[in-house]
Amino acid sequence: MSAEKKNVNIWKALQKVPAGTMFVPLIIGALITTVAQGIFQFDLWNYLGNPMKDMFSSSGQMLLIGLMLFCTGTSLKLGDLKDALRRGVLLILVRLVIAYALCALFYAAFGYDGILGISFLAFVCAVTSANAALYMGIIQPFGDKADKASFGVMLICSMPLLPLLFLGFFGTSGFGMAQVLQIVSLLIPFVLGMILGNLDEDIRKVFAGGNAIILPFLGFEFGSTINLFDAFKMLPQGLLLSVLYFIIVITPSYIFERRVLHRPGYASVASASLAGVALAIPSMAAQANTALEQYTTSAVATLAFVLAVTNILCPFMVRWVLKRHPADSTKAAQ
Repeated sequence: MSAEKKNVNIWKALQKVPAGTMFVPLIIGALITTVAQGIFQFDLWNYLGNPMKDMFSSSGQMLLIGLMLFCTGTSLKLGDLKDALRRGVLLILVRLVIAYALCALFYAAFGYDGILGISFLAFVCAVTSANAALYMGIIQPFGDKADKASFGVMLICSMPLLPLLFLGFFGTSGFGMAQVLQIVSLLIPFVLGMILGNLDEDIRKVFAGGNAIILPFLGFEFGSTINLFDAFKMLPQGLLLSVLYFIIVITPSYIFERRVLHRPGYASVASASLAGVALAIPSMAAQANTALEQYTTSAVATLAFVLAVTNILCPFMVRWVLKRHPADSTKAAQ
């Protein structure tokens, strides 16, 4: 009689790490990218081709995000939509209004060059960004349906559209039908999932665990955008901008969430990480405004460092908030 095979419990181990089902694959993806691109100067996933390329590199990110939007939509009952819109939109509005106001003051005080090696371009791309996918991974175990429905709103606000529009006030911004269609393309899977989930309870049940399946792959893909060598080239500027990012992004929305919405505060902190798409915005902005071209390289390197720091620290900061307000978090999850 053969001995029973011992279970390694990989999944349980991942769940012991804050947002571990997404965070651990993210770190593995970043290490592979750093070794392949930083040491051997070669793109592993592009070399292997599909399906590996779209499964594990950034080329498949938007497909997985679309699937997450659909799965999230199927779980949202129409009765939950009011809280989702009220809570999510208000938090994001508070955060973005303050962030963009500070960006305008930053330009007025320091111009394109910025200060202490942080250019206006890098500052705008950082403080206006939120990694909606990591937010979803963090709140997945304890957030309520309204928290999860905020994912769609946050994702739209994290796309390049708003920063490009803002930068357009200080030059020439690229904006047209393509950007409008990008928003529509994000809304369609979310709305379609919500319609189908409300029409058929079985559909809601089938896709209930969809995000749990998608998150590890999305984490790996997001990690493939991080070259740790590039990130550490701008160490002083990256550290300073990371601190500024946390202060500007967390403080106003956390105070608003605690004092006005009477919520635990974890949603504000869970959204405090840079989105990978932020690294693409400097080049897009420079194409529309040639005055920004000279700042593109340094901005991307600085943002890469902020990306690594904020995505690593954010899950642990959420855990700290939940330890401070355990009663609030239990009540929020009910």
